[in-house]
Amino acid sequence: MAKNESSKSKAELYREERKARIAKAAKKNAKSIEKRTTAAGIIKKVVAIVLVVAIVGFAGFKILDSTGVINRAATALKVGDTKVSVAEFNYYYSMAFNEMSNQAYQYEQAYGYNPLGFDSSLPPDEQESTQKDEDGNILTWDVVLKDRAVAIAQQTIGYYNEAVAAGTELTEDQKAEINETVETYRTQAAENNYSLNAFLKTYFGAGFNEKAFVKQLEMELLAQNFTDAKQKEVSDAITDETVAAEYKANQKEYDYADVRYYSIAFKTLTKNEGETDDALKARQKAENDKLIAAAKDIAAKATDENALIEAVKAYNDSKEDTTKKLIATSYTSLDTAIGTEGADWVFAAGRKAGEVNTFAGEKAANIVFIIKPAYTSNSVSVRHCLVEFDAKDENNVTDAEKQAANKIANDLLTGLGDKVTEDAFSKMVTENTADTASAETGGLYENIRISDNYVENFEKWSFDPARKAGDTGIVETEYGYHIMYFVSDNTDDVDWKAAIKDEMTSEELTAFQEDLFKEDGKNFVDEKTMWTDRVAKQYCDTIRKNLAYSQMYS
Repeated sequence: MAKNESSKSKAELYREERKARIAKAAKKNAKSIEKRTTAAGIIKKVVAIVLVVAIVGFAGFKILDSTGVINRAATALKVGDTKVSVAEFNYYYSMAFNEMSNQAYQYEQAYGYNPLGFDSSLPPDEQESTQKDEDGNILTWDVVLKDRAVAIAQQTIGYYNEAVAAGTELTEDQKAEINETVETYRTQAAENNYSLNAFLKTYFGAGFNEKAFVKQLEMELLAQNFTDAKQKEVSDAITDETVAAEYKANQKEYDYADVRYYSIAFKTLTKNEGETDDALKARQKAENDKLIAAAKDIAAKATDENALIEAVKAYNDSKEDTTKKLIATSYTSLDTAIGTEGADWVFAAGRKAGEVNTFAGEKAANIVFIIKPAYTSNSVSVRHCLVEFDAKDENNVTDAEKQAANKIANDLLTGLGDKVTEDAFSKMVTENTADTASAETGGLYENIRISDNYVENFEKWSFDPARKAGDTGIVETEYGYHIMYFVSDNTDDVDWKAAIKDEMTSEELTAFQEDLFKEDGKNFVDEKTMWTDRVAKQYCDTIRKNLAYSQMYS
């Protein structure tokens, strides 16, 4: 008989809640079965961080047992029948720390702030996370990172074991990459008066040496190879007929539309003294009706897109355009913005460009103008060479700085002659582009989609319906001038086909992962919290020592 929820102790409830958190952390990795970062790349980033942490002028910490003697074989947890030592778990904790550090950094770079509130320069146990326990208490980051480390260990080992069982092997390039990685960090350790083994032992504890390090790299890469093969297997099994049937049944879920809209927010009225509920409701309706009438008046004036903008300006008595333009918006996004009724209208069959309508939602009256009715698209492939602005203030680029960059871009393009070949363009890019990520491939962006959210002018040029193979041009964006070369219009690679296949593949892989890591399955985690808690604490103590030393010598 199942145990009644109310009869469970706080400790039992906490364990269940914690298992749920770990499961959630593991599920977060579900999509990583499709798009995992190359293992050696992950390891390089992790080791780069721990190298900084470890080599700052102190000896690091040793993992001890309760007697104070170094415990070389302590088991931090088991994944099925596979034991994870304390040193190995410390390694996984480092991966979790690095993962969160990267997320925080990316938020800072993209948005100028970090909603996670995680600061990699401070001990995790001194920082509140965005997660809570079963009592609603905010968890500190050391607890969240420990849960994440457990999930990473479970997934790495689980997928590695599947890879071994499937006979998955490393490629020669991957073997070379492992050797290169090891030698890179052997050199870095030597530059700081460490041997590689001494560094690994100092930071991760006794038992973690070059052999263990190589084993981790191999496990990550084999797990990656298995997941790649599994993804291909699942994707290849999905037939074109299945995909077409899904599109026919739910077409609006996969098409795009271009619209401009404006929302007049309803004001929530409060009850006057002595006012009845019915009277307040009537007064609220009258107020909303005024705004709905205003929306209809604006719509009546919106004979074209610009007329809508001007009508809204007049309504607001403002010189600024406060309407919103959505290009290649999905049904789901539009539903969120203006409500289901409006989204259904925009994506209904027979809609035409220039149509306008109003919709009264729960919170606002919306005016919607159709720029381009429901359509589908396909991927394209382009090459580009980025000429950055040489600006003293990147947030305030002067006209002179723009002109200088534009001249460089034009000179590079005209230097290729009247008939620009793809090979010549590619070579020019490799030698001149500021986009280092695509330099080696000659600036190639292959199979890009209009829904991938590229910067507007770059996207507009690339997806111009009139574009033909071999077309060139120069477009300006906030990053500088892009010298463009159109490679191909991939008409067979329709977005809805790719989206449906990706969605079905993801669902199948998620189901596979959930079965692989189910609680009573072969990859069940048996955690020894005495050791995993100690690893988290020691990690935090290491950072505290770093801070103390840096303050001492600053």
